Amino acid sequence: MAVNLTTRFSGKVDEVINNGALSTPSINKDYDFVGAKTVKVYAFGTVPLNDYNRTGSNRYGTPQELQDTTQELTMTQDKSFTFTIDKGNATDTEPGVREAGKQLRRETDLEIIPALDLYRFTKIAVGAGHKFYAATALTSSTAYEAFLDANQAIDDEDVPATGRICNASPAFLNLIKQDKNFIKAGDLSQRTLFTGQIGEIDGVAIIKVPAKRLPAGLFFEITHPMACTAPVKINEYKLHQDPPGLSGMLAEGRVYHDAFILGNKARMISAYYGGGENALKLTAAAGSSATTSKVTINGNTAGGTLVYKGDYASEATAKTGVAIGTNVSSWTAFPSNGVVTTASGKYIAVAVKDADNKVVASGVVAAAVGS
Repeated sequence: MAVNLTTRFSGKVDEVINNGALSTPSINKDYDFVGAKTVKVYAFGTVPLNDYNRTGSNRYGTPQELQDTTQELTMTQDKSFTFTIDKGNATDTEPGVREAGKQLRRETDLEIIPALDLYRFTKIAVGAGHKFYAATALTSSTAYEAFLDANQAIDDEDVPATGRICNASPAFLNLIKQDKNFIKAGDLSQRTLFTGQIGEIDGVAIIKVPAKRLPAGLFFEITHPMACTAPVKINEYKLHQDPPGLSGMLAEGRVYHDAFILGNKARMISAYYGGGENALKLTAAAGSSATTSKVTINGNTAGGTLVYKGDYASEATAKTGVAIGTNVSSWTAFPSNGVVTTASGKYIAVAVKDADNKVVASGVVAAAVGS
C-alpha cells in the first residue's frame, strides 16, 4: 500500500460519486431485535368456510384449532472497518486532502452503502416466491412483456398493488424504453418519491440500481416492503484523535445488520434473471498438468454459488449447457484457486447458480491445459 506525500499536489481530490442507499424503499424495520440476536415470528393459517346450519348444536361447523408455524430470524452480518491518517502524512499533504471526516464519508458512500444494498437486493431475489429465467436474452421487443409477467405473478397472489417497488438494472431499463409494446412510456417520468426512483411503470415505482449492486444475472425484481424486514442493530462510526500508539486520526466503523424474507410474504416478490450485462468473462491459462486449466473470472458473481463443467466438446454445446435457468445441481464446485479439471481441446463452462440450482450468469472458455 502506497502513501503519497506531495511536493505540490492539487488541494482537490478526484472523488468517486456514488448513489446513496437504494434499498431502503424495499424493506421494513417492523420487527424488534432490541436485546436479542434471534427473533421468532409467528405465521398463522386459516380455516375453510362452512355452510351455516340453522339447526343443531354446531351451526357454524365443527371448531378447528387454528394452526401456526414459526420462523426464526437470526442476525448474521456484523461488518467493520478501520483506517489511520498519520499526522505527519496529513501535514505533508495539501490542507484538507486527508481530512478524516471526508475520508469517513467516502468509506460510507463507497463501501458500506453499496455492500448493504447488494446484500438486501440479493436476499429479496433469493427469497422470491416467483422466479423467471430468460433462456433467450431479453430484447427491446420483449422487455415490457417480461415486466408484465413478473408483476402478474404477484397480482395472482392477491398482493396489494399499492407500494410495490421494482429494483431494475440499467440494461433492463434501456430495453424497456425502446420497447414498442411499452405504450405508457411517459410513466417513467411522472413521479419520484424514493432515492433512486426514476418514475413508475404500471403503478410500480421503478428504482434504477447499478448492476454491481444487484446479484449476478438479475435483470429486475418486483417486491413489496412488507416482504423483507432488514434490521440495523448497530450503525456507528468513530474518529479518535491521537489514540495510544498513534500520532494522528484513527477511524472505526461497525454495521450490524441483516435482511429476512418472511415466509408468508415470499409470494409478494418476483425476480427476473437473464441480465446480459452480468455475463462472466473467462480466461484460461495452462495448469500444472495435461488435465488442468487455471480459469480467471471477470464479472458479477454475487448472490450465488460458482460451479463448473470442463468436458464440453465445442463452444456451442458449452453455451447451450449454461443457458439461463438450466439446472446445474450435478456440477462441480468452482475451486477458490481457479484450477479446474479438463482436457486438451475441451471447453470449460462456469456458472453462477442460485439457491434453486438454476444458472443465473455464466461464461465459456477454451481449455488451456499444462504439459
